[in-house]
Amino acid sequence: MLIDFFKQLIFKQQKMTDRNSIKIEFAVQISGERCAEEVQSALTGIGQVQIDVAKGSVLVDTATPWIEIQRKIEATGRKAVLSGFGGQSAVSMVDHGNESSNVRGVVRFCAISADKPGTVVDGVIDNLAKSRPYKLNVHECGDISAGCDSVGDVYDSADISSDENGRATVRFVNDKLAVWDLIGRSVVVAEADSKKRLACGIIARAAGIFENYKKICACDGVTIWDERDNPLAGGNRGEQKSAL
Repeated sequence: MLIDFFKQLIFKQQKMTDRNSIKIEFAVQISGERCAEEVQSALTGIGQVQIDVAKGSVLVDTATPWIEIQRKIEATGRKAVLSGFGGQSAVSMVDHGNESSNVRGVVRFCAISADKPGTVVDGVIDNLAKSRPYKLNVHECGDISAGCDSVGDVYDSADISSDENGRATVRFVNDKLAVWDLIGRSVVVAEADSKKRLACGIIARAAGIFENYKKICACDGVTIWDERDNPLAGGNRGEQKSAL
């Protein structure tokens, strides 16, 4: 009941402020008030920031993409892991069907309202060609048994573009999408001209803020700090890799 109350409060606050602004929660390695002050200083100007030293939690109400906030926190020398995203949320790990392109990323969806369509889309896609236009598509289904060829037709489409490093940082509001209708569908990154599908991922439910206080994975004992730099799954989770 208390969690439901907080969710409704979040939705009401979002309606009264910028529609592109949502609450994002990070688990951060904070060891005291001095650490908290350094993190607070690093996040100056991006929105409202609340830090709970005891829980190692940083809560930010912002219109800034989550990847940029994470980068600012980690610039202070502390690891940060996204642990909660708005109220009703969903996420797609875009890392399937990319054997030839190596395109991969994470796209998150957050409901603006508890009972009406309207979604903040926030994500990052890497390994694209530099400074090129692309399509970020939601497809009808989440069947990736044949890679990106089996996910059905396009359900919704948005234009995105890569920067000079081949990264697309995404943050926009889609008034037609509803988070509850996205679960089980898929995200596809495609070339703008040829429509060639470069990578895809199933859309699954994600934790909202106040819903995830995990510090260690019960399945294999990997902490969230180690997991920040490790493969998502498999026997090589102890090996380092570039993480989003």
